[in-house]
Amino acid sequence: MIGFRQEREQDRPLPVRRTETVGGRLLFVGVSLLFVLGLASGAWLGASDDEPGADSIYKYITLWEEVLRLIRGSYVEQVDGRGLMAGALDGVTDALDPFSVYVPASEVDSYRAAREIGRRHSGLLVLKERGTAYVAGVDRGSPAALAGLEQGDIVSMINGRSSREMPLWEVRRQLAGPIGSRVRLEIVRSREPDPIEIGLVLAEHDPLPPQFEEIRGVGVLTIPSFDAGTAALVAEALAGYTGETLLIDLRGVAGGSAAGAYAVAARFAEGELGSLLDREDRELSSFEGAGGLFPGDFAVLVDRSSQGASEVLTAVLQKAKGAELYGEPTFGYAGEVEQIELPNGAGVLELTSAFYTDPEGERLNQRIRIDRENRLGALFFADPEDGSDPVLEGALERILEDPAESAAL
Repeated sequence: MIGFRQEREQDRPLPVRRTETVGGRLLFVGVSLLFVLGLASGAWLGASDDEPGADSIYKYITLWEEVLRLIRGSYVEQVDGRGLMAGALDGVTDALDPFSVYVPASEVDSYRAAREIGRRHSGLLVLKERGTAYVAGVDRGSPAALAGLEQGDIVSMINGRSSREMPLWEVRRQLAGPIGSRVRLEIVRSREPDPIEIGLVLAEHDPLPPQFEEIRGVGVLTIPSFDAGTAALVAEALAGYTGETLLIDLRGVAGGSAAGAYAVAARFAEGELGSLLDREDRELSSFEGAGGLFPGDFAVLVDRSSQGASEVLTAVLQKAKGAELYGEPTFGYAGEVEQIELPNGAGVLELTSAFYTDPEGERLNQRIRIDRENRLGALFFADPEDGSDPVLEGALERILEDPAESAAL
């Protein structure tokens, strides 16, 4: 099989926007504005800056500044403005989305170095929500997979420290250490009564290429990762397949190149496939396909860690090719982040600046849902010890189900 290195979106250099240096109180106003712009990328996306009424963006600017002013003025002892700002921004970015992060000025250089490494040394995607660190993705064949980490694991300790005390930038830095170093993790897993100690040895690894096999007359294509070369490898893997249905397995595929996913989709579907839209609905790029690689029916198998590029391909096949979806709802985030340098050297914010869309123009910022009859999640199957894959088997059973028998039931 042909190996290739995945070009992950989070590993690419980010656009950096610099703000003008201002003094004192304007620092809070500037950060307030950045906060609101960050929120605009989520729940308030599309709101006009001068929109009157309850949802006016100015309301949030004023509220943010006033809260910080009251905190500073209400403490008996003098409050360190930068410490207050760091704590506030950690909370803000945690509330926005799992990919937003605040990095203090003293840590920016080391964080950027860690970001360049990304998951290449671990194969592990750890995110934080409401202060809880959890495993959102494990690359197949990676050091994290070999160590036994699983999607959904709660990471309670990293190298002897509580993960709750670690901001996201520090978590990422710990997982991007030198090759050969060991990261000690304490994991809480739902089916285990006690925490699990795992020693993750960091090592360079190449993401696995697409794999194809025919099972019970159904073609099963597994795509472990997406980069610029994935589309060509998919075409090579499917050469000679003449079956009626193609099941694409995207379980556990988090991150990767969205452009690479659109390139794969372009081999299957024709016409407009989607675009990248910024906060103001301006189109930054668009994607089209010629189709023709496979003329039959499509099915897609996803789970809660299918995120980013895998959601792009899933959405395109669902909307453009009528693909049936099996498994669990997806993660719900296929976006791009931007680095913003704060005034007065206060650090850097990474905020979501744009989202990818499906062929109908819908932003991919929510879970892709699964019809109830097609839900095949870990809750319904015991973890097999014989190497079998009951979720895949369940999807194949439904694909091969006689429509007449289903109607009679």
